[in-house]
Amino acid sequence: MQIVDESNVSKYKEAKVIALGNFDGVHIGHQELIKQTIALSKENNLASAVFTFKQHTSKILTPDKQPELITTYQKKVEILKQFNLDYGIFFDFTESFSKLTAEDFIKKILVELLNIKIAVVGHNYRFGYKALGNVNTLKKYSKIYSYKVYVIPPVIREGIVVSSSYIRELIKSGKIEKANELLGRFFSLRGKVIHGQEIGRKLGFPTANLQISGDLVLPKAGVYVTRVKIEDKFYIAVTNVGSKPTFGGKNISVESYILDYNENLYGKYLEVEFITRIRDEIKFQNLEALKEQVFKDINYAKNFKNILQQKHYVIK
Repeated sequence: MQIVDESNVSKYKEAKVIALGNFDGVHIGHQELIKQTIALSKENNLASAVFTFKQHTSKILTPDKQPELITTYQKKVEILKQFNLDYGIFFDFTESFSKLTAEDFIKKILVELLNIKIAVVGHNYRFGYKALGNVNTLKKYSKIYSYKVYVIPPVIREGIVVSSSYIRELIKSGKIEKANELLGRFFSLRGKVIHGQEIGRKLGFPTANLQISGDLVLPKAGVYVTRVKIEDKFYIAVTNVGSKPTFGGKNISVESYILDYNENLYGKYLEVEFITRIRDEIKFQNLEALKEQVFKDINYAKNFKNILQQKHYVIK
């Protein structure tokens, strides 16, 4: 997949089938959109592409209401590369870009700049100034600017439309297995290992404390079985998301005790994939009770070692 942005877009003028959207999470609904885009590109002998933004559009449009993100820009690129698209087109969503009218977006960006021949969108796709453009707008101008529009119906699971907002709520409520099912992969957080209070080390369970971007959604406070990626190798871990109430903590942290690993990780970047939730975060009466529970958590996590052999991405 060739990465395209404002700096090099003029080099890639070939006619394209383009999937349009925010693609936060690149969930199974988005994946259906992408698969249809690739199928249409093959049928029509056109290049396949996704057009999206490096930032969530709400960061400019509604900064006081912007949602916590499921994926960073870097993670989104990484996931999209799994589909073998010809192009991943990522523009900066700036204030000036947000003021493009729906027709200007179609004419100046999609047609003149990207040479779109087929647009592939979800049923609720919105675009242009104040999000006044919708699927009907896209279809209306297709007659003027000579492109086709394919609208992909929503993907529904258990009577609910799969959406980024729904998955976000699942993650925040601790329903991580359901979120993973709708993402088509394990939800993950990536961050730099930083020094914490080193409480785990004193208890005999040294943890990797991750510095996580404040823009990202965090799972509900609690203890999780996770899979940690260190230099392209996976390790099972027990990860605590929370404030460590036993020690009077107030700030939320993400800390992982990694099984079968004892090397120095400070300053390194790790990716933590959440597999299942073990329990709530508890305030223990004493350190012995805490240690006893941590042993139980570790033994529970050992039952998931078969997940180490699974592919990193489960895109079907």
